[in-house]
Amino acid sequence: MTNKKNDNRPFWRKHLSNILFVLFLAWMIIFPKNPVRIWMTEAMGFLRTQVESFELDKDEQYTFTPKDYRWQLVDLQGNPVRFSEFKEKTVLINAWATWCPPCVAELPSLEKLYRDYGQKTVFIFLAEDRPAKVETFLQQKNLQIPVYFSYTNRPPMLATRSIPTTFIIDKKGVIRVRKTGAMDWNTRKIRKLLDKLNAE
Repeated sequence: MTNKKNDNRPFWRKHLSNILFVLFLAWMIIFPKNPVRIWMTEAMGFLRTQVESFELDKDEQYTFTPKDYRWQLVDLQGNPVRFSEFKEKTVLINAWATWCPPCVAELPSLEKLYRDYGQKTVFIFLAEDRPAKVETFLQQKNLQIPVYFSYTNRPPMLATRSIPTTFIIDKKGVIRVRKTGAMDWNTRKIRKLLDKLNAE
């Protein structure tokens, strides 16, 4: 055991652990894109949210109007798409971006859901990014999802300042789910809800 009174070690040796910790924090701040910070941010952003019910209360639900269906989109290949094409279908819209760690964290679960429900449910991965950046990102992550970009202003009820935000709209044009924040979407509860909406 070292006697503190007779400890003649240099300052840096005495406080090595503190110095290393400060250097680590400085590295995390100066280089925000370092892999450790990205991993930690994604892990924290993907804490599963436990919600009693995903469906909005009836007084919180909104029904699309003919004007809302005029919303125009563009797919990843630059092809124009009218939202009215998806009328009378179950639609899942996920607003996301490549630079948003929580968005990236939940994409694999959404892709799994898309693989199983893409034939019955319309999936719109609404990217808030440049198409070239999104295309590179999808290739790097090996994701195969239908990405769209807003060509005209989106309907007010779909406007959000926070991402990721996910909406589920039923065949009558009613927004049944609005969820902000990352979560695991490939669950029995969500699948049961989609089965129910598709059967209506």
